[in-house]
Amino acid sequence: MELHKLITNVQQWSIDRGLDKADSKKQMLKLYEEFGELASGIAKGNKEVVKDSIGDVVVVLIILAQQQGLEKISDFCVIFDHLSINDLMPRASELIGLISLRIRKTNAEIEEYIVRLISCLRTIAKYENLKFEDCLSQAWNEIKDRKGKLIDGVWVKEEDLK
Repeated sequence: MELHKLITNVQQWSIDRGLDKADSKKQMLKLYEEFGELASGIAKGNKEVVKDSIGDVVVVLIILAQQQGLEKISDFCVIFDHLSINDLMPRASELIGLISLRIRKTNAEIEEYIVRLISCLRTIAKYENLKFEDCLSQAWNEIKDRKGKLIDGVWVKEEDLK
């Protein structure tokens, strides 16, 4: 599926569940969780976890951008070829920190940091010989029919409600 369509699908999924209007600080918790899974996948050399986690982090970022009032995320097709895989994760972590600071203190524009973080993820996918679109497509296929409930601004999937 085309990247633009995947993004639009995730945005509509978020709107349908009220996540687009939820608290961005709560969405940051999900970002930390998914980014941790990505770090674990890279550390263990588990390509399937890396693929899954890249898609999950991008889904979280798409929703975070909505929550911050960004209707469209600008072009993030940049590849950071000048950074090694070992430098990309610390850079991505730094960008998460910058996003977190802006959400915590103000509603200042954070699009630049979201775009840079997605570009880091795109580069990680390239280094792992993964297609970025496939990572997001896999995440979309996992969530598209997912049932659950919005609890205190956090989407909790049905199986975690029990």
